[in-house]
Amino acid sequence: MPSEEITKALKKCGLFSQLSEEELSPIADLGSIENYAAGDMIYRQGDIGEKLFILSEGQVSLNRNFEIGNNRQAEKVVYILRESPNRRLMGSWSTLVGEQHIQMCSAKCNIPTKVVSFSCSELRDLISKNKNIRIKILQKLIIILRERLESSYSSMEIL
Repeated sequence: MPSEEITKALKKCGLFSQLSEEELSPIADLGSIENYAAGDMIYRQGDIGEKLFILSEGQVSLNRNFEIGNNRQAEKVVYILRESPNRRLMGSWSTLVGEQHIQMCSAKCNIPTKVVSFSCSELRDLISKNKNIRIKILQKLIIILRERLESSYSSMEIL
């Protein structure tokens, strides 16, 4: 049953892991399952983000394109999402607080992959109507941002 699979993915995702079954149920109802083949793009750098994704099965590389001079482009893998007990969000999470999101990288499937997707506007509407859900999600967003900043700083120190 898709709703059970979506709920399972939500429980593994840090942003939603603090929510009760009762709080997860209406969120799961908004989700859909998308299947991709190896090599498929889930989204591209520069796209306007309208969906939030959670890896359910498979592996996805987050790649960033950049200019290296003389009108040459390069691509760098910045993160690889794999199946793990704690799943990472992909794309557009800033739209949950009402900001337009431009994808900062591309998401490419390395192997056959299954993701759970949510319309950010529908999800934002749902969480804005429930104070408890909204508070828990905003608290988790702050922690996610802090962790990503710490990771970025650590990477810069290595350079």
